[in-house]
Amino acid sequence: MVSEQVSDAHSVAVGIWVGIGARDEKEHQVGISHFLEHLVFKGTEERTARSIAELADATGGEMNAFTTMEYTAFYARFPANKLDLAIDLLGDVLCRPALRDNDIETERQVILEELHLAIDDPTDALFGLLHEGLFPQHPLSREVIGTENSVTAIDRSSLTDFHDQWYRGPNLVVAAAGAVDHQYLVERFGQVFADRQGGVSPVRSQPTLAPVVGATLQRPIEATHLAWGWLGASRLDPRRYALTLGVHILGGGMSSRLFQKVREERGLTYSVFATRGVFEDAGVVSIYAGTAPDRAEELAAVVAQEVAEIADHGVTEEELAIALSGFEGSLLLGLEDTGSRMRRLGSNQLLTGTVMPLEELVEAFRAVTVAEINQALAEVFSVDAVTTQVGPNS
Repeated sequence: MVSEQVSDAHSVAVGIWVGIGARDEKEHQVGISHFLEHLVFKGTEERTARSIAELADATGGEMNAFTTMEYTAFYARFPANKLDLAIDLLGDVLCRPALRDNDIETERQVILEELHLAIDDPTDALFGLLHEGLFPQHPLSREVIGTENSVTAIDRSSLTDFHDQWYRGPNLVVAAAGAVDHQYLVERFGQVFADRQGGVSPVRSQPTLAPVVGATLQRPIEATHLAWGWLGASRLDPRRYALTLGVHILGGGMSSRLFQKVREERGLTYSVFATRGVFEDAGVVSIYAGTAPDRAEELAAVVAQEVAEIADHGVTEEELAIALSGFEGSLLLGLEDTGSRMRRLGSNQLLTGTVMPLEELVEAFRAVTVAEINQALAEVFSVDAVTTQVGPNS
């Protein structure tokens, strides 16, 4: 249980993080974490899906959930005087979902439609191919939502067994921010989870196979979408701070090298960016850009040139100063509301076992040197990128 008291807040955000995600599913279960995330809102032993929705809507707040590779999160952000309702609703849907047969079939169709929309999205397809190339034959290559075949095959017995196995302590973390009292939360959630103890955390296997050549996918669309990917730093890798700043300098903002060179100077794309993805035992550095089909080759050459330049010659002190100042500002702006504070608490506590104070986090970034950034970038970019492409000329 982690919480942050925001004394002048008029809202409260409460979330429950379940330490199970897409990478933890067995081969025949792919997509079941996401399926269950949907289903718990379809009703409980005492509440219908409509009554849950009406109770949440009547507060003017929000109640929702999302699934990632390594966890599933459920949260409510309500006015401060509706804290008890938030606790009751979250506890009810997580601990006592009805999982009725007709609800399962209805939600199966909703998820299949969601899957079809994702398949039609060229960027979703692009990054799906990228992760397949970076993590061959490993669960990290999967789509969180699953496949049409796997979603179709999931039955009620699988869902109830999955819920009973994983939705237990110590696989649960509660996080809250706003007008909250920590001891009160401990007491209330202690009651909520009184019969949900005795669980275990998933045992994960680290990726071992080397990345493979990226794939291309031909689609009858107007633009060509390209992505480049490299294995990066895992969640607790000592290089994580240096690599975060280095990737930001490469493609994290309007002053970044890629934005300035690819968009501002060459006009090759509307959107280009570099980003990091992190897992317990692996990491990804990726670049995305899209352009007209007849300019795709030129775009790829410019991106390759910028990557080679930063890998060979590194970044400057001036670039580091801008990136560091920008990071500190975005960190503060990102914690403007109780929901974002709650998400920071929950994800950090579940994934790392602690929540680093903001002052310590900022100091960790301020301690990074240009030499450390340059070494981290050189290591990551020392191998050829996995390159994927989706478009009419792929």
